[in-house]
Amino acid sequence: MSFKQDINLEKLPKHIAIIMDGNGRWAQERGKDRLFGHLHGVESVRDIVEGSAELGVKFLTLYAFSTENWDRPQQEVVGLMELLVETIKKEVPTLNKNNIKLNVIGDVHLLPANAQKELDEAIFQTSKNEGLNLIMALSYS
Repeated sequence: MSFKQDINLEKLPKHIAIIMDGNGRWAQERGKDRLFGHLHGVESVRDIVEGSAELGVKFLTLYAFSTENWDRPQQEVVGLMELLVETIKKEVPTLNKNNIKLNVIGDVHLLPANAQKELDEAIFQTSKNEGLNLIMALSYS
């Protein structure tokens, strides 16, 4: 079901920012592992990103991983970094199809080398896109 016709595009903000929080708690409340929640959070993010691009939002900032998140259990941090790498690899074709340009802010040098590499490649591959500017805040404070 589409609600696009119910949105006044003239009043649409140019920049939307979302703090991604609660996926782990959501999973635990359902008796699942925290990473299960993060995995399902990716699906929500995909819908938000594609919907924002379709509506003509110019900037979408996703606060995804703060510096405080480094203090989480090692297994969860490793899982989140693996999820980041897998998601970036998988989503670049969709970003290009939807004319979405990826940018990253934060202390990216603190991320694992494979995550930095995938992000750099995705930024390069989407650099000519002129629609939505998707800004991922990673290792931010």
